[in-house]
Amino acid sequence: MLRLFHKDHGSGFRNTCCRIFCGKRGQAKPCFLIWGILFICSALLLGGCSPLETAFDGVEKGVISAMIGTPKEVTSVSEDRLAYQQLSEHEQVLYDQMLDCILKQEEEVPLSTVDAKECDKAFSAVMADYGGLFWVSGYSYRTYGKGDETIGFVFEPSYTISREERDETQDKIDKVVEEWLAGLPADADDYTKSKYVFETLIDRVDYDKDSQNNQNIISVFLGGATVCQGYADATGYLLQQLSIPSMVVTGEARGVSHAWNLVLLDGDYYYLDTTWGNSMYLNTDEETVKHVNYAYLNITTAELMQTHTIDSSIKLPDCTAITDNYFSREGMLFTSWDEDGIGIALSNGYYNMEKTVSVKFSGMELYNRAKQYFINDGHLTDYCEGLETITYMESKDTCVLTVEYP
Repeated sequence: MLRLFHKDHGSGFRNTCCRIFCGKRGQAKPCFLIWGILFICSALLLGGCSPLETAFDGVEKGVISAMIGTPKEVTSVSEDRLAYQQLSEHEQVLYDQMLDCILKQEEEVPLSTVDAKECDKAFSAVMADYGGLFWVSGYSYRTYGKGDETIGFVFEPSYTISREERDETQDKIDKVVEEWLAGLPADADDYTKSKYVFETLIDRVDYDKDSQNNQNIISVFLGGATVCQGYADATGYLLQQLSIPSMVVTGEARGVSHAWNLVLLDGDYYYLDTTWGNSMYLNTDEETVKHVNYAYLNITTAELMQTHTIDSSIKLPDCTAITDNYFSREGMLFTSWDEDGIGIALSNGYYNMEKTVSVKFSGMELYNRAKQYFINDGHLTDYCEGLETITYMESKDTCVLTVEYP
């Protein structure tokens, strides 16, 4: 008895399963495949070959192999992708086969596996590395076998639009991306590129749960509004255009499903959360002016884990570097009490007509001291001539204090 098993991994990974048994379960007649196998096996037996069971097994496997095809050998184009690098050689083969199928927008492709968990891990890695796959919403798979033995595995991507619509949409996205990246200096280093992408997305794109296509980059580049998945995909997509390795990481943040990015800057790994960089995401006060919250630009694993939980089958590196952290690079990180240094750092934003200015402290004790002195006791006005009202925002998880100027 041949067995075909189908499983669907659509948006949100909603699964539906069914089994189709050829020649059983009250069907009007056995399928043509079974007739063909029985005919061949009969011929083999008459010729004095192996016992019936062995002959049937061998022919059955051969027929299935011929029916679904042989898994292709695909030349990888993803050696520099972060998720790809974390996979085993076998998992990388599956990744390459899936990506090749998706890029060519083929209906299906046989894979070099019979393990659904391997398939899911490889697909997750593809989607983590390639934020620009806006035409894919998930996948299905079919397995073929006899009894409990799986012989063949077929991967079927779920496409949301036709190839023609995809090409038209890609052209529109390319024009927007070219415009958005035009302001980046040609000699920009890795840190400057990451900061530019972070600021550009927050400045040009609003957070909106009701935005259309918010699970892909269409919502970002063509809609101007998205949610965390769209932000993370677009961040990875733009950074890849700038030759900065990046991948989307998923999990939870304060108990809510969330997505953000892992990036590689100047040889070191950092986490970057563009969604949380939008001040309007964490602060829904209508009077708050949208600004860039740098507390989540290029942070360590330890800082991330204060609020985020990673849910990934892919092993991720530990991020410990601070060289390309925003506050470290901008001279806004304070590791000891420096009244004038902190006061001048905060006042520079005031005199430069900036909407906000943020400083980071190495611990809560120093953070609380600065808040008490400059905010509660009002000493910030000693450094900002004419400042009458102090408006501030706190990010205690990262020990960042932000002052908002009128």
